[in-house]
Amino acid sequence: MSKRFAGVIVPMLTPIDSEERLDRPSVRRMVEFQIAAGVDAIFILGSNGEGPALRPAERKALAVETVAAVGGRIPVIAGAIEPSTGRVIDEIRNLGDCGLAGFVATTPFYYSGYSDGELVEHFRAIADAAPAPLLIYNIPQNTRVPIRAPVVAALAGAANVAGLKDSSGDWTEFQAMLLDPRRPRSFTMLQGLQSLSVVSLLAGADGLIPGYANVHPRLLVELLAAVRSGRTADALARQATLDRLLSVRGRALVHANKIVAAKLGLMQEHVTRPLPRLTKAEAEAFLKASAAAGLDLGAVA
Repeated sequence: MSKRFAGVIVPMLTPIDSEERLDRPSVRRMVEFQIAAGVDAIFILGSNGEGPALRPAERKALAVETVAAVGGRIPVIAGAIEPSTGRVIDEIRNLGDCGLAGFVATTPFYYSGYSDGELVEHFRAIADAAPAPLLIYNIPQNTRVPIRAPVVAALAGAANVAGLKDSSGDWTEFQAMLLDPRRPRSFTMLQGLQSLSVVSLLAGADGLIPGYANVHPRLLVELLAAVRSGRTADALARQATLDRLLSVRGRALVHANKIVAAKLGLMQEHVTRPLPRLTKAEAEAFLKASAAAGLDLGAVA
């Protein structure tokens, strides 16, 4: 793909210790695990990466450590997830000297009632201030503020706006954005809802940002390769495997992914407080169900 942000972009979990400080050796293990599987980029400080919950110093440390561990082999992009335009810009400036290839920002959150024009102004101001291209992030189940097709149409040709990550699950709206003839070919469209992975790629999406790639990146890489090579039946078979694995996660999604990552020897299972945590019994049942659904829980070499 000629686009800078395309393919499988893993929204990386943030390894932390019991004091919520960055676990640097585990960051390096995660990076090597992802690159060995063939992912195309790493996205830190998103929802899976606990970006809105981490202390500012740990966010900066993660950006520095991840970029260093990657060593230029693939792009690293970072979320700047804050409730106002000014705070997003401040966070981008905080991370601006880390060597990141791009930034990701959501709609403003906590308040609601924004017009499309106000959202366009929000993202344009962020893009103007960012030292690297901006992906706009649609996740209304978390922000309470959706991005609609007219906003994407207005931003698709804006300077320094590289594309959209859509995790809304609203297929009708995503399809309208994807098929809009006004959208420049340079504007990348990325699907974040994993159950829509294959259908989005077949419809013309440029890539995926799938949380499950943290613990089974090869499955997502193979799914993408199958679509690109026209092996639709193989792609759908991998989608079915992914759907089975996703169906057993239940609550506490970040902690559940970290439990699997810990079982694989990649990191500890600590999450920032007060994120939901599985009980010991729930965790054991979850690991058994994941193995039954097809996940190889052998430790990473």
